[in-house]
Amino acid sequence: MKRNRIISLIAATVLSLTMLAGCGNKSDFKDGKYKAEYDKEDTRGWKAFTEIEVKGGKIVSANYDYVNKEGKLKSKDEGYNKAMKEKSKTSPAEYGPALGKALVDKQDPAKVDKVTGATHSWEQFKEQAQKLIEEKLKRRYIYFKISSA
Repeated sequence: MKRNRIISLIAATVLSLTMLAGCGNKSDFKDGKYKAEYDKEDTRGWKAFTEIEVKGGKIVSANYDYVNKEGKLKSKDEGYNKAMKEKSKTSPAEYGPALGKALVDKQDPAKVDKVTGATHSWEQFKEQAQKLIEEKLKRRYIYFKISSA
């Protein structure tokens, strides 16, 4: 009986520490390059993607752009950028790098400010960056096995 109580106490302690580790420092990322991409194109044939690079446990670069079926980037499409700039006062060539820089500076997608004229893209960027952090970058779980025998 005493042995089971000790094992339960150890298990509860380890579980508590594991949960605290998951809520810890947001800059505790796994080094590497990560990419999130939507599985479908938008109505104009573009597919949004976010790339993040981590070194030393910190986000050191982030890129947000769109790609079409031909592999061309929206940020390099002069006609699209010019038309959007005239209408929205910004363009993919401007807001993509701005969003990436903001993520590097703040290390948290929730703290990246909205880009006027590109609200939908800002929302997509934040969604993709958060997904990458939750599923790939963050060191959240410590797996262990406790034997009761």
